[in-house]
Amino acid sequence: MDIGGATDHPTKPKAVEEDDDDDDEGVILAEVVEGSKHGDGSIFRPDEHPLLHRLYHLHDTRETRLKPMRLSDPTDICHPCWTACKQHIGCDMVQIFSLKLSKLPARTAAGPIQVYGFMAVRDALDPLRNYLFNRSREDPFLIQDVRSDPFVYLSGPKRGIYLQGEALVEYDMRIKKGERIQDDDLLLVDGAATITDLMHNHRALTIRITGDCGARVDIARALLQQSVEATVHVWVTNLGRRHEHARGLGLSITGFLGRIPQEIKMFRGVIGDLCDAKRFVVAVRLKSVLFLCFKGPALGGADPMCNFALRAVAHGCIYRCHELDDSLTVHVKVTWSNLY
Repeated sequence: MDIGGATDHPTKPKAVEEDDDDDDEGVILAEVVEGSKHGDGSIFRPDEHPLLHRLYHLHDTRETRLKPMRLSDPTDICHPCWTACKQHIGCDMVQIFSLKLSKLPARTAAGPIQVYGFMAVRDALDPLRNYLFNRSREDPFLIQDVRSDPFVYLSGPKRGIYLQGEALVEYDMRIKKGERIQDDDLLLVDGAATITDLMHNHRALTIRITGDCGARVDIARALLQQSVEATVHVWVTNLGRRHEHARGLGLSITGFLGRIPQEIKMFRGVIGDLCDAKRFVVAVRLKSVLFLCFKGPALGGADPMCNFALRAVAHGCIYRCHELDDSLTVHVKVTWSNLY
């Protein structure tokens, strides 16, 4: 292992849900913004929620303009030993661990399902959409068996999620049914919800969004104080003729933050997909450890696994690699940066 205008708040408070499902313990209903739907256009009307429109520019559907790794290089004002920089001490950030489909709409057919649409966060750093998930109907995310693996693996965020007071989660997600008629698709969730800095610090908490058609989407997230942005690049090399068969073998990448037991669902696919570098952005507390875990039959052995452990600093980057055999290597590069 390697170490290195309106005064009333527009949300409706929710208590812990009472349900007879076994997996509902500790799940809290989201603070949903009432009257904020994409389907009827209400979320785009400034007269509905003037305060949220002023803060988060809900009429503007562009992606956030801010890129990751903006402060990865130490500046002249940093401590001479920039790994112990006292000027940049991190900030409050949100980490999204997973997106789980805990209940599907009633008319969902058995078998694989195709999920499309988007989920994005708008924060005070830049109110435009910072996508967690963004798939078109022509390129949906496939879940082979929702009973054994009900998670939507996230493609984002693009950069770290800042939290001061509150942030807004915006979403419009659906299940594709037919190839041509979009009106037959099933609605998962549509609307917006707020997340606040009153959430429990440094441990994961699951909030539930309930759709109008009975679907439920659970978001596991945590507030992390004094945290930095970790931009993780992962790729494999030397996947030549000897490993042609490995291109189609399954691989998953998950992350862990310190002693928080929840997994960050980062990647599920095949090894061949990593011939081009994949990028993931994670929030990590300064001086704590980010663990990256690789699992898949292509890595060999009865319980195949290779791990990386990297300690968070204020600036810079760190590179690690793991040689699985004499011709297949996993590479990891993590770049550390403050958000501001």
